[in-house]
Amino acid sequence: MKRLLALVAAVVLTSLGCKREQPPAPPATPQPKPVTLKLLFTGAENGYLTATPDGEVTRGGAAELLGRWVKDEGHCPGPLSATGEAPCPNAKTLVASTGDNANGQAISSYFKGEPTMKVMRRMGYAASALGNRELDWSREQFLKNEATGGFPYLAANLVPVSDEGKQLGLQPVHLVERQGVKVALIGLSSKKATLTPMPGRMAGLSLAKDVDALEASATAARAKGAGLLVVLSDGCLDELAALLAEKSGLGLDVVVGRQCDEKAPERVGKTLLVYPGRRFQQYARVTVKADAAKSAAEQVQSADATLVEVVNGKDAAPPDAELQALVAETQKQLDAQLGAVIGHTVDGLGQESPEMTSWLATALKEQFKTDVGLVNRKGVRLGLKPGPITKSSLYDIIPFENEIVTVSLTGAQLLEVLANVEARYAGIKSKGDDFVEDKGAKVDPKKTYTLATTDYLYLGGDGFTLHTLAPTPTATKTSWQAATIAWLEGKKTTDKAPLEKLVRVK
Repeated sequence: MKRLLALVAAVVLTSLGCKREQPPAPPATPQPKPVTLKLLFTGAENGYLTATPDGEVTRGGAAELLGRWVKDEGHCPGPLSATGEAPCPNAKTLVASTGDNANGQAISSYFKGEPTMKVMRRMGYAASALGNRELDWSREQFLKNEATGGFPYLAANLVPVSDEGKQLGLQPVHLVERQGVKVALIGLSSKKATLTPMPGRMAGLSLAKDVDALEASATAARAKGAGLLVVLSDGCLDELAALLAEKSGLGLDVVVGRQCDEKAPERVGKTLLVYPGRRFQQYARVTVKADAAKSAAEQVQSADATLVEVVNGKDAAPPDAELQALVAETQKQLDAQLGAVIGHTVDGLGQESPEMTSWLATALKEQFKTDVGLVNRKGVRLGLKPGPITKSSLYDIIPFENEIVTVSLTGAQLLEVLANVEARYAGIKSKGDDFVEDKGAKVDPKKTYTLATTDYLYLGGDGFTLHTLAPTPTATKTSWQAATIAWLEGKKTTDKAPLEKLVRVK
């Protein structure tokens, strides 16, 4: 019996000794946690790289804005990689624009937008919608500026229909990843995108319906795993709101666009509508909470927007030193070329005042010794401030790269031209239902009149038909700014004999 028990004990001990150790269970894969992203949007920057005085403070300024982004928003400045990654690891901010980046303030427009592109590269822009002012210089300059900026231009509703269109390299959608969330930036140009630039600049592109462009782009972005759909538009928010109300199911999270005549709602369904400000004097902060562990269409948990005013004072964040130096050097170059005083005004001239029209149109009429000077309302971008007038002042007021041409028209043709609602002119006055010459005689339909205007208007800009009415213009090879500067210098205005006395409208 004792031997049997000993045998059983041995068997048990042996079996226990041979038992294999179980491998430890693999660690559980950590699930992505919901993240908070900050989307920073600007629009209609118009090359306003320097701050604008406002009482005891200033507003805007590229270096001032970037300083605020770094301090207040935790933004990492610097050019993005080819795949859209920020120079800092684990970046939680993303910067984009609705377009009209570079033409406006002389510090940018005189240098054909290149300073603004350098600034936006430093600021870390991921993309911009194609605004209606991006091609104000030339197609070649647009491509050069895009390369300098280091970010793509987006326009889902501009479809290439030829090699000319493809050469511009516009993209419908640009994907950028932040904190595991794929963000789809969808560009949408305004309906006037093919009309506003110099005729021919948008050759090879066809304007598609916004709703079709958005639907196709959103579907393609979701198929690539995009969890956050953002539309950057140069169009009006109220029109986009109406589109979203009519076409549900697009699945858009954020739509950023311009404030126009009609006020837009804050949301249409789940889609947040955002105004980004202008001229670097405001920006929109959109805070998004997202969960990358969910399916693409369900990742966004919330999105809220705040319009932030960029007011500079003693409590403001310090400007970005690199941008401050870049802007200062560009301003130095501008002052060396355009800083000379060429005239004087005591009261200044309003942007759309009769006196502004009188000045600019009369300058063309008298400089080229024609019967009529013709400009357009939208060609004047600012008013003239009181005080000394410099050459730079002209580039702030009329920032476009236009040359002056002269043509001969019959009185009947001239009346057809002046009937355009955008026409602003000197040499002819409207009197009731009639048009009369400065000397008082009615415009004679059979008489020949000479007219000086910009090549933009001659070629069909703003709906003018001069190129069909007068197919053999005379090219002066003189820019609009140079012609106006030469006229003003010749008048020798002073604070005792200011410009407004010469252009007073009776």
